[in-house]
Amino acid sequence: MPDAPSLALRYVACDACGTVFARPDDPDEPAACGRCGARPLREISGIRGPDAYFSP
Repeated sequence: MPDAPSLALRYVACDACGTVFARPDDPDEPAACGRCGARPLREISGIRGPDAYFSP
């Protein structure tokens, strides 16, 4: 799928409830946990793998 657009995801974790999210790389994305509402989320750096991971 070389012609497919990149998902451009970043991974963030909530230390309060232990949830990990894959979110679009969007600077306007809220910094609160979608599960428990805690702030701030911690970015998990170094995990920007290929989009093929999410493809069948």
